[in-house]
Amino acid sequence: MDIISVLYVVFVLLFAIIYYIVPKKIQWIVLLVASLFFYISTSALLTLLMLATTAITYIGALIIQRNKELYNITRRETPKEERKNLKSTFNKKQKTTLTIIVLLIISGLVFTKYSNFLGGILNAVCSIFNAPSIFPTFNIVLPLGISYYTLMTISYVVDVHRGSINAERNPFKLLLFVTYFPHIVEGPFDRYKSLSEQFERPHKFNYSNAISSIELIVYGYFKKVFVADTVGTLVNIVYENILDESGTVVVMVALLYTVQLYMDFSGCINIVSGVSELFDIKIADNFRQPFFSKSIDEFWRRWHISLGLWLKEYVFYPISLSESFKRINKWSKNTNIKFVADFIPLAYSLFFVWLFNGLWHGASVKYIAYGLYYYALMMLGKIFEPLFNKGCCRLKIRRDTKIFGAFQIFRTFVIVNIGMLLFKCETLNVFGILMSKVLTSVNISDIISVLLISRKALISLAAALVVLFVDLLKEKNIDIRMWLQNHCFVFRWIALLFLIFALLLLGNYGIDSGKAAALYAQF
Repeated sequence: MDIISVLYVVFVLLFAIIYYIVPKKIQWIVLLVASLFFYISTSALLTLLMLATTAITYIGALIIQRNKELYNITRRETPKEERKNLKSTFNKKQKTTLTIIVLLIISGLVFTKYSNFLGGILNAVCSIFNAPSIFPTFNIVLPLGISYYTLMTISYVVDVHRGSINAERNPFKLLLFVTYFPHIVEGPFDRYKSLSEQFERPHKFNYSNAISSIELIVYGYFKKVFVADTVGTLVNIVYENILDESGTVVVMVALLYTVQLYMDFSGCINIVSGVSELFDIKIADNFRQPFFSKSIDEFWRRWHISLGLWLKEYVFYPISLSESFKRINKWSKNTNIKFVADFIPLAYSLFFVWLFNGLWHGASVKYIAYGLYYYALMMLGKIFEPLFNKGCCRLKIRRDTKIFGAFQIFRTFVIVNIGMLLFKCETLNVFGILMSKVLTSVNISDIISVLLISRKALISLAAALVVLFVDLLKEKNIDIRMWLQNHCFVFRWIALLFLIFALLLLGNYGIDSGKAAALYAQF
């Protein structure tokens, strides 16, 4: 079931009605039934893999919780002089248990998403030694949301291990967390504690909140169907013969694809966030005006926020506490050079974060390069920051001015668009060819010829400016949805009807529309 379909809208409205009719104590069961129905209708037999992952997570978390309870009992009965050894033994056992559980959880993801990639590497090694290929290529269909629910189940068992939460005794409540249908398609990554507390409490229908939710849903469809899919059609047409085009066209494709991806991803997040709010459940934020960022690290704090927080919590921190990190940190401090002591440990930890970021997006060398592209830029920024600061001082450039801030935003936007072009290209070789065209082949007249391909795309780009204006208001701490809700009943309905009519009259529909279900759903 595609979230960009009439069937999905009917499905949501039907279960929303049931949700508010049934007794408050069983509302979470309605959400579970809806989520399972949505998942099974989309994934069929592949649902079994999701159920297996949930079962492993449920049992594994109970084992970790039980070990902690037994330890606490044993510790009270153990003499003080022996407690240190007891704690050391317990910690080693818990780490081993956690490692086994995490490996079991990710096994399904590794097989379905990365087996051909890893097999290709193994076969390439064999070819170096003139040995025959030993790993076959599998034709595997990815289960719905496997990259999302795998990481969320890992966060759950790690949180149980850390003591942040207690293991859930009811397997169906854990299953609801895993399959909750608004976030299963393309995120965001939610934490168990946040959602479970909301699932537990009773929810009463509120008209104002319902209208606010519908506004967010319609706004998401506006971004996705009207802007992203229409611009995406133009991108597909131009990109089909991109190797024969000039560098100017390459730049335009990069810009248009950036618009498409942002409108698609953020639009879908708006849709699922609005759907979840319709059930009075708040899911994690995933975007915060990313194109107003003044640096790359700020951009990634605003873009796909929940993934960044997951990587920080479950990759960066564990690496920073590892024995290998402690050895590197000790060595760097022994150099007695402050920059080295600060830079080397940070570079070590962030390397794994960005490597994982790239791999999460896909099993391909280009996705690894995509992650390491940002890593390299961040590290270069750290290295040259002192020189840059000195240069600004000597040239008497004030870094707190609006002009300098605008320069930083523009610089970040250019860097992001290069990254988006890499994200779009099939291979690194294609990316290299296109970048060389940008530097050597310029034809300004191509701008008009590309834009004239589709008048509808031009209208959609104008609509993208509306979204940019809304983001600008948010950047100034003005939430236009809340403002309309609190101040102007008439304008609120005018805005809602405008979005609906724009969707109906100008939305990208039909077999030949080039419409993509959800770009980030494939990751």
